[in-house]
Amino acid sequence: MDRVITPGWATYLRVSDEDKQSPDRSFAMQRQKIDNTLLNPSEVPFQREYRDLLSGTTTNRADYQQMISDAKDGLFSHLGLYRADRFGRNTVEGLQAANLLIGLGIKLRIASMPTLRPEDPDGFFMFLIQMGMAQREVDVLRQRTRDGTEAKMRLGGWPNYAPMGYINSERLIKSGKYERWIEKDSENNHIIREAWDLLLTGRYTLDQICEELNKKGYTRRSGKPWAWNTPKRGSRKTAQSNLQHMFHNPLYAGWVVSKRFGIPYGEIRGIWEPTITTEEYERGIEILSKNDHQKVRAVRRYYLLRNILWVKDKGTKLKMYGSTPSGRDQSYAYYVTHSKIKEKIVRVPCGIVDDQISNWLNGLCIEPNLVPDIRQIYTDDLNKVSGKDITKILGDLRHKASSLKLEEAHLARLLVTKKISEETYDGLNTEWREKLYNIELNIRDLEREASIYIDDLEAALYLMSHLSKIYPRLGDNEKTTLLRILAKRIIVNPEGEIIVQELNSPFVYLKSIMDKQQISINNGSSWDQYRPQKTLDINIKCFFNVEYIIIRSRSIIKNKPGKSLYN
Repeated sequence: MDRVITPGWATYLRVSDEDKQSPDRSFAMQRQKIDNTLLNPSEVPFQREYRDLLSGTTTNRADYQQMISDAKDGLFSHLGLYRADRFGRNTVEGLQAANLLIGLGIKLRIASMPTLRPEDPDGFFMFLIQMGMAQREVDVLRQRTRDGTEAKMRLGGWPNYAPMGYINSERLIKSGKYERWIEKDSENNHIIREAWDLLLTGRYTLDQICEELNKKGYTRRSGKPWAWNTPKRGSRKTAQSNLQHMFHNPLYAGWVVSKRFGIPYGEIRGIWEPTITTEEYERGIEILSKNDHQKVRAVRRYYLLRNILWVKDKGTKLKMYGSTPSGRDQSYAYYVTHSKIKEKIVRVPCGIVDDQISNWLNGLCIEPNLVPDIRQIYTDDLNKVSGKDITKILGDLRHKASSLKLEEAHLARLLVTKKISEETYDGLNTEWREKLYNIELNIRDLEREASIYIDDLEAALYLMSHLSKIYPRLGDNEKTTLLRILAKRIIVNPEGEIIVQELNSPFVYLKSIMDKQQISINNGSSWDQYRPQKTLDINIKCFFNVEYIIIRSRSIIKNKPGKSLYN
């Protein structure tokens, strides 16, 4: 039975937490722009509005998920967006959703670019650029935040949440600008000092220190006690892990330390008042170290396939999670489902799945003698798309840029002849400059797209041709990172046998070139059907996934791959 789509507009609005007080990005502004440019000129009726108030970098948005569900049910035919970055600032998620909606026959329309038609090849290419720019905005903001945090720490400040014994303080310097610092908390800093005094005597264990603090009626910052009874087990518990973390924190001695930014202990002095001296801190660490050798700690199990492992049985597909149940003085590591299949939780011992990974990677590895042929294929493919199509798009954009420059000259003449006021000129000139900037930015991006794509595919090709050498040398954390770079999902049957591997882009594209089997990023159509006509449309749609994936792969490989590696 054919799927029926009800004619009608749906709109999706999103305001990030940081945007909710910004008038130019408010729900009202987005709604007005969509109404004026999309809904009012259209004869298609309005059906409903979806809106979310949280970051677009997560797909866990209530109305967003409802919108996808309603689209599958055919409840609307058109979807109006304010801008591409309001749809989703995560490029991978945004493109997957766009592909899904277009595949369902939904017409996407963007108020900031009302003539854009993402269902057409050229329109989708421009939509890709918009999504790429949105991702760049997030990356730049993240980098600026990171740089600002590091700069403050290197000047002796503490940009993070203050630990117990300290509070975060601030004062307004000017509109929207604050000076922020940490200072002693008069309510509980003395608790930290007394805990240190008990430790420095050398006569108390961590549990005993917690008990002593509890006797004096002290609580942790959360209001919870330092020691308490557990009625169900009939045992006594203490917050010794919190105490352990506190005693190992050099912030209390007035030192800035950051593993993330490479700031070691003893290099940068903090500008806040310390609770203890440096000598007391180092003496406390010695005492903790002397008592530490007697402890026996359970080995923590590392789950290599966390977040990417799924189980499938007769049409039911569920995500699997790590679990380490214990019994009879032993622990057992499993991948388990939270929901049931056939009224039963699926449990697969980790070793059964993990032991298959090396063989799977060996099958994915590209033979060195195939590298030149594969490179030639994707170079030819890219040229077929980027040649004629990009030339046409560039021509149109350059024509628009020339028209805008003529428009600026016309505005200047109107101002000189006093046919418009300076206030009107300033408003029109600002609008003109924004349009010209966006067009010139698109031109620059298009002119360098081909080289970027080639570089990204070269990096992915290098990784696939060296998998068997790289993987065994990695630690557990790096192995997990590599597997998440390569695969979106690894699917096993209830017995733990790997039956399906859903690769990320561009690895799925390179793998399809290598074995010329079915291309898994589309609907199962054969390779011959997509080459040469449609292969590149799929290729282009996947390329914006690459930047995120390749940057992470290069951090593992430790060097940027180049063509000389294959010569």
